[in-house]
Amino acid sequence: MRVKDVMSAQIVTVSPNDTAQSAARLMLEAEVGALPVEVPGVGAIVGIITDRDIVVSVLGRGLSTSTAIAEFMTVSPEVCHEEDETTDVAARMRRLGVRRLVVAGKNRRVVGIVSLVDLPVEKQAEAGQR
Repeated sequence: MRVKDVMSAQIVTVSPNDTAQSAARLMLEAEVGALPVEVPGVGAIVGIITDRDIVVSVLGRGLSTSTAIAEFMTVSPEVCHEEDETTDVAARMRRLGVRRLVVAGKNRRVVGIVSLVDLPVEKQAEAGQR
C-alpha cells in the first residue's frame, strides 16, 4: 500500500512569519494538530509546527502568542512521498520518534500529511491491543 492511499490531503499551511496565535486558530478551524510551514510565493516546505509546539515552546516558555512561527518550528522536517510504501514510512516514523510526516510532491510542495494512526500497520497493532 502506498502513502497516497492513506494520507490526508493537506491544503492548509502557514508561513514562517505567521504568529503562534494565528496558527492555533487555523488548527482549530481546520481540526488538525499539525501544519506544514511553507515559504509564501514559493511553496517549498521549510518546517512543521504542532499543537504541542505551541503549548511547550510558546506558552510554556512565557512567550507572546504573537511570536513568529519561525522562532519555534521544526526546521527542514522529514518528509515522505505519495508513492512511498506505508510499511517503510511507518518504520521510519518509529525510528525518528515522530507521529506525522508531511507528504511532499514536486519541489517539496505539500500534497498531504500522514500520521502513524493512518498507516495500516499501526491500525493492526492498535486493534491487537484491544
